Formats: sequence, structure tokens, C-alpha cells
Amino acid sequence: MPEHGQKIVHIAKVTGVHGMEKHLLTLLPRLNNQPHEIAFLILIDPQHPVADYLELLKQQGIATHPVAIQHDIDPFCFAAVFKFFRHVKPVLVHTHLMHGDLYGITAARCAGIKAIISSKHNDDTFRLRQPLKIINYMLNRNTSRIIAISDWIARFTQNVEGAAQEKIRTIYYGIEPAQTASDRNALRAALSMGSEDIVVGIIARLVEQKGHRYLIDAFAKAVMENYRLRLLIVGSGALEEELKKQVQRESLQEKVIFTGYRSDTVDLLNAIDIFAHPSLWEGFGLSVLEAMTMGKPVVATKVSALPELIEDTVTGYLVPPRDVTALSDALLKLAGTPSLRQQMGASGQKRCRSLFSVDRMVQETRSLYTEVLASQTGLCQ
Repeated sequence: MPEHGQKIVHIAKVTGVHGMEKHLLTLLPRLNNQPHEIAFLILIDPQHPVADYLELLKQQGIATHPVAIQHDIDPFCFAAVFKFFRHVKPVLVHTHLMHGDLYGITAARCAGIKAIISSKHNDDTFRLRQPLKIINYMLNRNTSRIIAISDWIARFTQNVEGAAQEKIRTIYYGIEPAQTASDRNALRAALSMGSEDIVVGIIARLVEQKGHRYLIDAFAKAVMENYRLRLLIVGSGALEEELKKQVQRESLQEKVIFTGYRSDTVDLLNAIDIFAHPSLWEGFGLSVLEAMTMGKPVVATKVSALPELIEDTVTGYLVPPRDVTALSDALLKLAGTPSLRQQMGASGQKRCRSLFSVDRMVQETRSLYTEVLASQTGLCQ
């Protein structure tokens, strides 16, 4: 066990298991004890308990330290984070997402911790508003380095949030080659889908960002030309009832299946033929990589970081956001050509192995830790 003071602490607010949370489940166990012990300080809203996620981290050998956060600005939460840092004396603090940055960077600086890294995971529209732009600008000035999960996020962090270019490193998420032992046809049958159906799937939170309403409209157009099409919508969120009403208005109840939240996403990807991801913005798109590792062609929007993941006409199709006709046409091209689906799926698997490997992600992260710890202050004001 590393000696006292030889820890690296990650900090983030967690309300569910989404892209960032899955990323840390992959990254943290591979960084642990190499050579520093990894600890995860998790800010938890009591209204959104995450016991399952804590258990997954525990199974991976990661020490977790939950801290309650009652409000966006919570002095008691800040005091608890500061006290933790003063007690543990980590050699480096690594922050994630807005709350992780706000509490982690501020408390670390107050506790005298010099090595601070912030990972930027998204380009949410709220980050464009004041006073958040000023807050993020000030927080960025107090970091040693910034990890952007895509080149798009790197540009966003520099241009919108005023981060110094020399601080920023792009380190893509890494993903393991997917494996599944599930019976494709048995799972389809359990979901009331036939073996001859051509299944379009989307796995995402049911929120405005993910563009479900445009996918449903596009699917409605496509299914009029190809009756074998089915749509599988995996996930939960605030728009669930609204989207179900949209399906009813378009008389698609027999063609569209809502599963709610599911943890068996690899098995569900095995059951589909085409993966759809019509986001309006996207910092990365981990579910796109999950689909590509399963050999699925992807139809996605040409926004934010998605063109860095998907090679248009090679691993799938990129269409303009909110363009129902273009989205429908892309789905029909793939639905009507099984050989094209297979070809694009194989190309996607190859692209994942070359650009988005876990080994590459871990090596680049560890190298950045070494760089920051060697310089200790490393602050580029």
C-alpha cells in the first residue's frame, strides 16, 4: 500500500452511470497503484443515490469517499472536500465536470495542493452563459493541465472558457473490444422483435441533447418505405413521456420499443443492426464507440466531437442535426444493404482498435501525471 500522502484523488459529482462514469470505471482501476493509490471523492445528491456505481468501483478496488452535495453552491460540501484534502494530502487532484471543478480545484488550492488536472467531458450549452464562463475561466487558471476528451472539447475549452492552449492535452476515451455471450435472437424475442426485423437502436438519456424526437420523425418516414424496420430506444430521462406520446401520435406503437434504463448495453447492441446517435451536441459519444466495437454501422449528426469518432461513408453516415430527411435517408441506405452494414461495421471495429484503445488512454494519462508531478506547480497563467 502506498505511504500516506501518495494518493491521487479524482473528484466528480455522480448522479447516474453515463459517459464520464463509464470512462472512470475503465480508467481508474488501470491507474491504481501505478505507482500512486487512486481514490475517488464522489459528490452525491441525496435525491440521486448511486449505490450500484459505488459497488462497481469497490469491486474494481477503488477507494471511494462519498460527500453529500445539497445544492450547486454548498458550503458544507466545500468544507468536507477541503477537510478530506487536508487529511489525505494527495500529490495530485484530478477533477471532472462542473461540480468536480468548482469544489475540487478551489478546495485543492486552499489546501495547498499544487498539482491539479481538470478533465473536460462536454460542451453543454449552459457553459456558454455568464457567469459560468467567468467561473470556468478562473478555475482553468488554477489548474496545472487540462485534459480534453476530444479536439472539439479542446477548442471549446480554449475559445469559450479561456484556457491557455499550452495547458490543454487531448486524450480520447479508450474502450475495450466488446464481448457478448448473449443469444441475439433470444434477446430480440424477449423484446418482441423478430429475427428478420432490421433494428435501429439508440442508447442514450432521454434528454433534448440526444435528439430522440428527430430520430422518431426520421424513423416514421423510413418505415413507410421499409416495413421491416424497428426502433429500439434504450434509456430513461425527463422526455420519456413526451417521446412516448410522439410515438403514439405517429401510430408507431407496434414499431418502437422503449426499454427504460438497461445495464446490459453490450447485449442490446448485439441485438440491433444500425446504431443511431442524432445528438444536437456531444463532447465525445462513448456509446458510439461501444456500438463500433460491436461492429455496428453508425448514423450520427455532424456536430461537436462526433466527426472525430465516425469516418463518414466509411464507418457510418454523418448527417446535419435536426435534418429528419437526411437521417431517414441514411437509415434506409443501411437498412436496404446488408453488405454495407457489415462493411461499415468492420471498419468501425478497426478504427476503435487503432485510435481508441484503453492502453493508449491509460499511457497518455499516466504520462501527463508524470509531467505535472515533475513540475509540481506547472501553472501557465
